[in-house]
Amino acid sequence: MSQIFAEEIIRNKRKLEQAEKQEDFYQIENDITKGYVVIKYETLGLEEKEIIDGRLTMLLPSHFGEMDPDLKAVKYPGPESPDWVYSNESGDVSITFTLEKGEIKPEEVPEVRDILAKELKRLYPSSAIEDKKTIGDKENSISLFSMDIPLIDGACYHLMFLREVREGLLIGSFDCSIDEKKQWQQIMLQILETIRETVV
Repeated sequence: MSQIFAEEIIRNKRKLEQAEKQEDFYQIENDITKGYVVIKYETLGLEEKEIIDGRLTMLLPSHFGEMDPDLKAVKYPGPESPDWVYSNESGDVSITFTLEKGEIKPEEVPEVRDILAKELKRLYPSSAIEDKKTIGDKENSISLFSMDIPLIDGACYHLMFLREVREGLLIGSFDCSIDEKKQWQQIMLQILETIRETVV
């Protein structure tokens, strides 16, 4: 009886150790300088891509491409549809860009961000505004905020970001399921800092 009990303890200990290893992998600290990230046990390569008709470059997952127009029309209907959408093949992880042409001063960007944050809070009063801050250096600063948005098929992690570019104000968003929030949250803060305007 004592031997069976001892074997059970050993089995349980091994299960616990295996679970801890999996949890460590799930909570992996992603560093984009390695050239890849890990999302829910899947390794995604990163590469620098030209975006918004060659105006900018940024690091993105290698398998991301411009969203199929038909899928874009379904996911982003109406006149407020973003100008450009890049996503994985299924479209459940996406990053969007809209260019508002005109002059804007760098110090005005956080003000616009705050207006957008208030508007989203009005639309989703039960959702808290998170990560409201400005990142990057002076020439490439990005103002952002995020929130979890309730949807019919489950909550979505929604990150909005804004930065000044030569032609005006770049407004972007990133969306993924709430299940992938913890991984993408830290990754996107790094990826956004790789946005650069191309030389003209």
